[in-house]
Amino acid sequence: MYTKLKLPSIRIESVSDFIKYIVELRKDGSKPTAFRGQRYYGWPMQPKLFREDEGIFNSEDLAVRDIISIHPQEFEFDKSMFDKLVRMQHFGLPTRLVDVTTNPLVALWFATEPSPESENQHGGLQSLFIPRDRQRYYDSDRVSCMANLANLKVTQKNELFKAVALTKTIEEFNEQQAVKLLAFYVGFEKPNFLNIIKASDLVLPVYVKPKMSNKRIIAQSGAFMLFGSRGRLGKGREPNVKSERVWIHEDDKAEIRDHLQLLGIHESALFPEIDKTAKFISIRYGNERRDRNVDSLI
Repeated sequence: MYTKLKLPSIRIESVSDFIKYIVELRKDGSKPTAFRGQRYYGWPMQPKLFREDEGIFNSEDLAVRDIISIHPQEFEFDKSMFDKLVRMQHFGLPTRLVDVTTNPLVALWFATEPSPESENQHGGLQSLFIPRDRQRYYDSDRVSCMANLANLKVTQKNELFKAVALTKTIEEFNEQQAVKLLAFYVGFEKPNFLNIIKASDLVLPVYVKPKMSNKRIIAQSGAFMLFGSRGRLGKGREPNVKSERVWIHEDDKAEIRDHLQLLGIHESALFPEIDKTAKFISIRYGNERRDRNVDSLI
């Protein structure tokens, strides 16, 4: 399915532990740019679209057209493919985006999601140090090029990334039919686009600062990592994204979430839709909360 990561060396046992850790965290003198929390520390940071068990990558272009075709009113005011991918991501469609947040307490909440009853999936949280060269805003040309890869058929993407690996000049790369088609899609949202695409711009993932245009992004202090290819393909020489990882034992998750709730970090706040609020209230007053055995070990 995918390679599981090793258990990080630092364990977070409480909210106060985590705040102390984050306040002091630096790498090469810089503070983290963004954070990502996951129920299980062993999952790599990878878009759902790229996961073999999802099985949707070869039909990405059909999936994005289907959801817009069936619910066109939901995408009526989205001006770019990136905006559409953000909305699809929040509806649950696997995309080439990975959610991150600029609020470390929000990431901690996601890292303390309870595991299924049959598993002990200790949580994990990454602090990301993203170089300026790998950061973009929602209206960047590079973001448009990467997002519009979603419109290409899998054979066209394969042709394009083969050209990424083999072509030696920007002119040669832009003569490829798949690259011309990608430029055509970008031109739909950017009529003044110069139809010149750099091969290296499609390889390494970039951190994208989105428009704060929906309640969930605002509530979660949301941002995204946008992925182009599944590998480096010999191109993309920009600085690497560095990270620091910590883990949260399954038995500590419930208490950490209780304390986060006191700080205003809970499901109803992070997912402001009414169905999520109803679920939060039901759990608060019902019997659904499940405490794990403190003696359970990895």
